[in-house]
Amino acid sequence: MNEHGRKTASSTSLPLTTAEIAHQRANTPGADNVVHLNHAGSSLPTRATLDTQIDHLQSEAMIGGYEAAHKAAGRIEQVYASIASLIGAKRNEIARLEQATAAWNAGFWSLPMQPGQRIITANAAYASNAIAFLRAVERRGVVVDVVGDDEHGQVDVAELARRVDSDVALIALTHIPTNGGLVNPAAAVGAIANEAGIPYILDACQSVGQLDLDVVEIGCDLLSGAGRKYLRGPRGTGFLYVNERILDRLIPDHPDLHAATWTAPSEYMLEPGAKRFESWEFSYANWLGLGAAADQARAIGTDRIEATIYERSESLRRQLCSAGLTLWDLGPRPCGIITATADGLDPTEAKMALRQQGINISVGLPSSTRFDSVNRDVPETMRISVHYTTTEAEISRTVAALSEI
Repeated sequence: MNEHGRKTASSTSLPLTTAEIAHQRANTPGADNVVHLNHAGSSLPTRATLDTQIDHLQSEAMIGGYEAAHKAAGRIEQVYASIASLIGAKRNEIARLEQATAAWNAGFWSLPMQPGQRIITANAAYASNAIAFLRAVERRGVVVDVVGDDEHGQVDVAELARRVDSDVALIALTHIPTNGGLVNPAAAVGAIANEAGIPYILDACQSVGQLDLDVVEIGCDLLSGAGRKYLRGPRGTGFLYVNERILDRLIPDHPDLHAATWTAPSEYMLEPGAKRFESWEFSYANWLGLGAAADQARAIGTDRIEATIYERSESLRRQLCSAGLTLWDLGPRPCGIITATADGLDPTEAKMALRQQGINISVGLPSSTRFDSVNRDVPETMRISVHYTTTEAEISRTVAALSEI
């Protein structure tokens, strides 16, 4: 662990070699079709993930949906173990959901909150989470308490500790925001939450698959993750981790006959594990695809993935700065999400111009991180996100293309 409270995998683990990256790209159908620098939006899946999805869809078409699920029952259950292993959890602490926001909401709305209690969060809060905070203000009478940044642009851990009191309902942190490259000190926040006995929910949709994560070291009670982003899984997949120590204190907001058993006309019993947050119907093909993606990340090693992403992101930042662009990234060591602007260049127009050249980026909107954008006066930005499949040639090509727009 470093002074900022997370593993420094890239300083102790070797990045993937050129040959290993070439191998991974060869197993990624889209890798040579496009320069994909929108992994923070949705990564390119591998052939194995794609085949896993297609194979199950074929099975459903040939023998029936229920029958295909029965045939694949063991593999479907194994996905829980794969995801749990990826983040250092237990399989009964993993719930299957259709996306990261649904996972986060399932955990958030199950937490007990009383009128007048505070939700402590930070400037990096994602829009969907912040909107849920504001809805909780209306629905439950709570107060949103936004902790400012330290000198690095991270959540000010010392200030957060000073604000902890008996009236705090929970601490909610976005690990890596949608833009800005920031990696918040999740483990340092976890230590404060654990000592005070306050529930702690971590939005890890941009860090799962990008960083080497361990929920025990982080100390979070709940963690939401996405499939489509750095994990390179299918769209329409997500998961929720719920620490078993807090599980029985949480009541899902809308359980169904899968999350609970109807035991008597006026009684029901919730499932004992994290499956109490699930719904009965879901995409079996996508879930199996997510399991394939998780297994691939584990086989490569998330520590080595993190090291490679940092190597590529540092190269891209250097080249963007040399080309005269302005970076809006925060933190002592920004991650694989780079946000930049150039004088006289509209980010949306840049995105479309690059797309015509076979290069994918996205646009960071101030409305996605309103606390931070107001605090720093952040405009619309170009969001360029790298992965371990990104090559130096792709980085150079992108910077050159931006310089010519």
